[in-house]
Amino acid sequence: MLNRAGTFLSSLSPHLCWRLFWLIGFLLCALALAFHFFSDNFSYSYRVREMPIPTLVFGLFLTGCLFIGLRFLVPKLITEDQKPAFSFSFISLSPLCALFALGLLARVLLIFSEPVLEDDYHRYLWDGGVLAHGISPYKYSPADILESEDTPMMLKELSSWASPVPERINHPDLRTIYPAGAQALFSVSHFFGPWSLTAWRLMILIAEMTSFAVLLSMLSHVARSPLWISLYWWNPLVIKELMNSAHMEAVMMPFLLGGIYLAMKGLYARSSFILSLAASIKFWPALLLPLVWKVLLKRPFILCVTILLSLFIGAVIVWPFLHSGLNESSGLVAYGVKWKTNSAFFPLFESLVLFFTDLFSFSQKTGSLLARAIVGLFLVGLVFWFAFTKSLNSRNKNERSLFALSFICFTLFLLSPAQFPWYFVWVAPFLVFYPLWGFVVLVPFMAFYYLGFYFNTIDALRDYKFLLSFLIWLPVWGLLAFELLNNRRRSVAPV
Repeated sequence: MLNRAGTFLSSLSPHLCWRLFWLIGFLLCALALAFHFFSDNFSYSYRVREMPIPTLVFGLFLTGCLFIGLRFLVPKLITEDQKPAFSFSFISLSPLCALFALGLLARVLLIFSEPVLEDDYHRYLWDGGVLAHGISPYKYSPADILESEDTPMMLKELSSWASPVPERINHPDLRTIYPAGAQALFSVSHFFGPWSLTAWRLMILIAEMTSFAVLLSMLSHVARSPLWISLYWWNPLVIKELMNSAHMEAVMMPFLLGGIYLAMKGLYARSSFILSLAASIKFWPALLLPLVWKVLLKRPFILCVTILLSLFIGAVIVWPFLHSGLNESSGLVAYGVKWKTNSAFFPLFESLVLFFTDLFSFSQKTGSLLARAIVGLFLVGLVFWFAFTKSLNSRNKNERSLFALSFICFTLFLLSPAQFPWYFVWVAPFLVFYPLWGFVVLVPFMAFYYLGFYFNTIDALRDYKFLLSFLIWLPVWGLLAFELLNNRRRSVAPV
């Protein structure tokens, strides 16, 4: 089917392909505008069962299918020698400027939209406000502040001032999971707009534009057409999860991409520092550090300084969690031990591990922890394999670095016990280099995640949860397997 669609597009004239490309951009902006008004149906004045969730899922799925057209069009467009300017009435722009402007417009249109079926941002706003007033956000859970009489009076006053933010924080019995770098950015947002979602979204917009600039530099560095950046900048799943749902992955991405770009340029000490900062916002980029350190083995002094600096940043990240206590009220402990959402692979793997642990009379909790430990050890082993392997096909040094770091991110996302739609942002930038069909089709199919909210309202989530996961992930794993088999004798070069 994909081959037939590609053959059909190859028969189209370059002029028509450009028209289709810009049509997708305009439709994306039109849909963002429609989504802005449609999002009012998801405000806190409505109960979840009153929200038009099936309509939302249908709209997100169709928008994702529109995105798939970019994967067909971009290879066709970059083979053309003539790259016409974008002209419309009184305005004329280069293709790259027009591409950026349309993606930026789609994001700006969502700045004042109602967050749809997501409320993580309340925790960001609360943590930022607490830290801005000189109080550790790690010490008390929102439930402690709202219900306990032992909470400091200043926090009580803050919760009253910030209302309704504290009352709307999900999992209020858990203390914050977000590390120091993220907390610092939350407090900066609070400085510009106390308890303001708009201020936080403006920070996300700045981070997104920074990610665009870094991605563009990375594309130039590997001599790849800048049109590929449309797979990130026009990605409707990225736009929805970052600008509408306001997830904090956005502020981590410039650091992650910046660290990878510096590694591609051979600036490994600087890369290690930037990746450490990325890990201070979201823990998992620390997994990439050994690939950078390994290259510095021949420069032991710089390696020691680099590792010490990363360890210092790591200590700053870990100390608040240790100081506040890693008990059942810790969000970090709860996430590491219990969180398992929207994944097809991990529940199957966990069931397999539990089958064997039951034979030895281990508890179910022990088996579950063992499954997570095996996945973690596999990822660490993969990192060290990439770090110490002598050759990765026939690529040059820059491409080896990009491939290794990208592959780790892809694998982490695929094996994660929790696979929320916004976790797709972890891998979305790498589609501009490796536009694997398995991940491209995830953009429309991830819309079915939101059907879980609908089934929950009719007390049927337990019956459909397993089905929804496979509805999302079966096409992804199937296409990834097909691509792997189809290219088993080829080099793993960017398309």
